Amino acid sequence: MKHRWWMVGILAAAMVFTLACGMVNTLLSGRSSGTVAELWADVPRMDGMTKAELDFPLAARLALQAVSQGKMDFVAYATDAAPQAVLDYYTVERMSGAGWNAQDGTGCFGDAQSAATGAICVFTKSADGKEEVLGIVAANDESIGKTAIFFARIDATQAESSGN
Repeated sequence: MKHRWWMVGILAAAMVFTLACGMVNTLLSGRSSGTVAELWADVPRMDGMTKAELDFPLAARLALQAVSQGKMDFVAYATDAAPQAVLDYYTVERMSGAGWNAQDGTGCFGDAQSAATGAICVFTKSADGKEEVLGIVAANDESIGKTAIFFARIDATQAESSGN
């Protein structure tokens, strides 16, 4: 399978931007919990997560929707656990068991120092002719006093071009 490295790079950059700004839910007026009702069945659910009324930051959402051509869904959760716990939970092994792969074997990015405030994970999946990218961002959100966790799923399937 040919992975869309540029999609993973843009997803990671947008999510880094999200963490760097420290604006988990202040860029948009109003609140929502995402574009889907629940975490997808093929994404393991960490204990202690509860659905949260958080908006994906506008700048990150616009960037991701532009590169994904609108084929992106997200859902937001919150937990009392630290971002490091999210980093520790979404391991390459656990995600592999659910059918997800890590580009270059990394999966989650961050070290003990950076994971104290936020963590980013990126996984890919190819099944039934569909290519997907899953991004997980966990960041301390002072406005709710918890760790906010965003799950963004992008359909990265390239449209088949017609023959000459």
